[in-house]
Amino acid sequence: MKQHYLTLCITAVLGSQSLWANEIHNTEVNLDGRLDEKQWQSARQFKQFYQVVPATLTTHTDKVHAKAFSNAAGVYIGIVNFQSRANRQKQFNIQDAFMQAEFNRIVVDFAGDGSGAYEFAVTLGGGTQDAVLTPQLTKDGDWDGDWQSATFEADDYWSTEVFIPWHTVSFYNPAQGTESALGEIGVSIQLYDLGKNYIYSNQKQTTSNSDFYLGMPKLKSAIPKHSQLSFVPYFSHQQHFAEQVKNNSESDVGFDLFYKPNHHQKLSVAVNPDFGQVDSDEVDINYSAVETLRSDKRPFFTQDIAVFSVQALQDTKLIHTRRIGAGSDDGREFITPIDLATRFVHQGETMQVGAFAVKEDDLDSDAGKRFYAARAKYRQKHWQTGVLTTHTDRPWLDRQATTMAWDSQYQSATWSFQGALLASQVEQQQKQTGNGASLQLGYQFSPNTNLEGRYLKLNKSFDNSDLGYSQRNDWQYSEAKFSHAINTQSDWLARIKHSLTLSYEADSQGLKLPARQAYLSQWLLTNGGQIDLHLDRNSGGWQDNLGRQSQAFEVPGNWETRVMYVSPYIGKFSWAASFEYDQEGFDGRAQQYAVDMTWLPHPNWTLKFNNFYRTGDGWLVASDTDQVTQYQRDFFVNKIQVSGLITDKLEFSSTLEWAVLEARSDDVYSIQAHHRHRLNNVDTSFEDRRLSSQFKLRYRMGALSDLFLVYRRGGAVGESLPGNQIGSAPWLERAKQLWQSPSQDSVLLKVRYKF
Repeated sequence: MKQHYLTLCITAVLGSQSLWANEIHNTEVNLDGRLDEKQWQSARQFKQFYQVVPATLTTHTDKVHAKAFSNAAGVYIGIVNFQSRANRQKQFNIQDAFMQAEFNRIVVDFAGDGSGAYEFAVTLGGGTQDAVLTPQLTKDGDWDGDWQSATFEADDYWSTEVFIPWHTVSFYNPAQGTESALGEIGVSIQLYDLGKNYIYSNQKQTTSNSDFYLGMPKLKSAIPKHSQLSFVPYFSHQQHFAEQVKNNSESDVGFDLFYKPNHHQKLSVAVNPDFGQVDSDEVDINYSAVETLRSDKRPFFTQDIAVFSVQALQDTKLIHTRRIGAGSDDGREFITPIDLATRFVHQGETMQVGAFAVKEDDLDSDAGKRFYAARAKYRQKHWQTGVLTTHTDRPWLDRQATTMAWDSQYQSATWSFQGALLASQVEQQQKQTGNGASLQLGYQFSPNTNLEGRYLKLNKSFDNSDLGYSQRNDWQYSEAKFSHAINTQSDWLARIKHSLTLSYEADSQGLKLPARQAYLSQWLLTNGGQIDLHLDRNSGGWQDNLGRQSQAFEVPGNWETRVMYVSPYIGKFSWAASFEYDQEGFDGRAQQYAVDMTWLPHPNWTLKFNNFYRTGDGWLVASDTDQVTQYQRDFFVNKIQVSGLITDKLEFSSTLEWAVLEARSDDVYSIQAHHRHRLNNVDTSFEDRRLSSQFKLRYRMGALSDLFLVYRRGGAVGESLPGNQIGSAPWLERAKQLWQSPSQDSVLLKVRYKF
């Protein structure tokens, strides 16, 4: 099979040389951050910027100036930030990591109509972030684009130069139908002032405002017509050293192929795409009935994701791409190889259509799955509407699952609306049909005051788990949220922001569930620090989603209080700390402590220490069907991260994370006829210990072109013990044991290159 993949790779390369010739390369501007080429002299200039955080909307002409122009290659944006050396911080961050430096953020709406946009951020120090911005102004940071940037420093300013090729994204623009007509693209530019946590923008709106797209400044651009093909093969080899692993070594090869006959159409094909993100997932100790939502960095699934986006509340998704290539239905494979994946997207002036299909390896037991999705969307200036349908075929389970959504959106200077009607149908021995609805309405009184209402209903038969994600079904969730910010002229306080959230939850039959009422007060200090004060009330109700298919039982209401302080980000050391005191369970109390510290010993290096500890005696867990235990538990998580730049193209990053959960059963109850009955002499105590470490070298050769060398080591031990033996060994000793006897111990070499 792998020889077949190699043959396809070579054939695709040899057969596409004429198409590559149509790609226009950046040869006119030397990207060095200086903005000294002649093209910048005739560029569109932005000299008036507004303070948008805090949202005083005061006008400034001495904070930042920007320029923008486009040519046959793409869009160029230059930004001059007037900050003296003494008042700015320079720091590198690895791609998409937190940026603790001065930075510029750019949002480009290539279609100029609010049908979607892309975000690009560059720090003083060379760090970058990029993301997809959906029409609903939600952000997906998994996307990685093909773009370039550079910065330059002088005594009284620093500048950023960014180049975004036309072929980076798919979009429709009226200008692309002719050779001479000019189109308009939206360009939003920001400076983040690290010293005060202030943001200055060339428009009065931020992405928290419903009219962000409507207020974006426009840049007239002659968008050329040309085709483009990108071919990204990869090869990986992994060597395992842990005794538990059956195959000591494994190799893989595959490719992604992206072909754009023009800017608004794109065909993507992936043969045996790499499932693994090079970075490991964080340690996750989750004993709830709600699945942890994971991100996905595979290029095939992150491209054009906004076209398939249907916004439903509480993270409800019809497409959650981590389902694709996950564990096999027979339970034998933790990762199921993907044989073939293909996707086509067409973006017209008013219509967008897209479809994809993915086939997993059948394996010996026919346990692989098939995934299909189709999307159509109609758009006007202020509103859009569309349909999405998905289908999943699972032969080993003899299961067929189909979901559908009809979603609509409206936005104006003050009003915003998003709504979706959902349906599912599952056929496995018998047919099960479910439905749901998601509604969100917002009104913006001013840049500092807004009101939102949300409603989500999923009936008991709704099931989107084959390809999508939802926290639960059999659920009615209602929420109203009011936010108001006060900008002050105090010497020490810049803004106070209050928010009040009221919610109500019930099952689809109207049985009242616990719901959170929350008040938050945020104090933004003039020195860049921040204080958060939380006061939450969890109303009592019926707990029907604790797990193990247990029947519902009543829980009392309780209070939660939390205070958090975040220090200014300037200097070589910053920190944040929080303390929380809660009521929990039936009659318990809990305390929670968190301390995060960041040390910047050099502009190229960052060290982070994150510590979390929670202790209490009211943690509720379903320890068996119709059995619930209230535990005394201690939960500790420690995470150490080191990242930095060894050379201009060679990055190093490492993560060491270990977690300890000690749960001593306090009270054990059986649930009979929805009432609790205490059980005597029943001990359900347990320990859960996990360790995960990763050490990674990344050599950057270009967009989607990298060489990775990764070492991973870790383990996990969970065991039931008598309550008097819980915590009998020191935590550091437990972590040492996991390191010395790992269940994961491997070296990965991976190379990918974009042609």
